[in-house]
Amino acid sequence: MRDVGVVVDCTVLPINRPAGSLQFGTKFYSGKHHIYCVKAEVGVNPRTGTASTVSSIHTGSTHDFSIFKEHFPQFKAQLGGSKVLADSAYIGARADLDAYITKPVGTPQLASRRVIVERYFGRLKTLFAVFRHNWPFQVEKIADYFIVTCALTNFHILHNPLTGLDCEANQRFINELYLITTRKTEARRLVNDRYRAKLKNRLNPEASPTSRITVLLAEEAGVNFYFLPILFFITFYFFFFIFQ
Repeated sequence: MRDVGVVVDCTVLPINRPAGSLQFGTKFYSGKHHIYCVKAEVGVNPRTGTASTVSSIHTGSTHDFSIFKEHFPQFKAQLGGSKVLADSAYIGARADLDAYITKPVGTPQLASRRVIVERYFGRLKTLFAVFRHNWPFQVEKIADYFIVTCALTNFHILHNPLTGLDCEANQRFINELYLITTRKTEARRLVNDRYRAKLKNRLNPEASPTSRITVLLAEEAGVNFYFLPILFFITFYFFFFIFQ
């Protein structure tokens, strides 16, 4: 891998839903991560583990390769004829730049070399928790903060080289994003199911009304609530004959 000059990847920085129209907010929504976010591309030196280039901030819906094409002139002079190592999102760069792509034609050894950029993101987000959660300030300020934190992370890496723990930390942060997304999706599904059930009861007034407590008990127990009245009468008659 001596001919690799930079390892490139994008990282996601979560934000709150932007105020304004739905069309404006959609630009910040990432369909891959199912969150509102912004993206930044970082080029990491494969020998030192420090960031050599940092792109501008882009909206969450922007594709990684689109950011790469805009960012590439910044580090083209630094490559000096060396190649770029990236994941499958940059597959379009293989023809234009003769870049190394880990998927779908890459090898496990090639993929293991790209892990250094994952370690960098893990170290950065370990040091600066503000990028692990929704950005609490104005979105316009995130670019300046990110560049400064990358410089401070470089300084930290020069004194404390990257390790496998940094990659595990980055994976843990990604899993937390997916967990938050899963919880939001499940909560939205439950709300929709309850709305459909209420709407069905209003449209079918001949059906026997079901109390909210009965529905909640049925949801918790995983039992169809139509069997609950039958169980109630069986229990009632059982105790009735015992105490006679």
